[in-house]
Amino acid sequence: MTAARLRTVVRIDHKDWRDEIPDTIQFTRKAAQSGWTIGRRSLPASHPLAKKLPGPIEISVLLSNNATVRDLNRDHLCKDKPTNVLSFPGDTSPAFQGADVLLGDIILAWQTVEKEARQAEKPAAEHLAHLVIHGVLHLLGYDHESDDDAAVMEGLEVDCMARLGLSNPYATGDKTP
Repeated sequence: MTAARLRTVVRIDHKDWRDEIPDTIQFTRKAAQSGWTIGRRSLPASHPLAKKLPGPIEISVLLSNNATVRDLNRDHLCKDKPTNVLSFPGDTSPAFQGADVLLGDIILAWQTVEKEARQAEKPAAEHLAHLVIHGVLHLLGYDHESDDDAAVMEGLEVDCMARLGLSNPYATGDKTP
């Protein structure tokens, strides 16, 4: 497997992200890079994203609010409620050699993320990193539908957080994603 350059586009449309988390954009990009690097390295060799990729990889992250996430959750997943993070896979087939591969979109809701961080007695920035990593792993095809799949995904999340020098998000039994 060759290294593929990751470009993370971060948009903030709710001011509390920027007000409460220093260097929000850079911090989000570092979390996405950690999820991409460790998650991709752990993919089976037969997975399309484990192979040499024709161009840069792009992930879009929207740091938003409960209302936006609730609307997306309702419209796309038929769940009329906000949640902490949503992931929408993109088209990983580039239009031409060298074009960006859109891995997908990740959207987070400030009010839910902040509430969960407070309840878990963790910094909001650490919870943000965990959820961005969680979202990137979903975009890579990981899930937590079975206990075995959840164990794999959680192990990768712990490794990604450690790579960033952050604490184990499950140390207190927190399984919020």
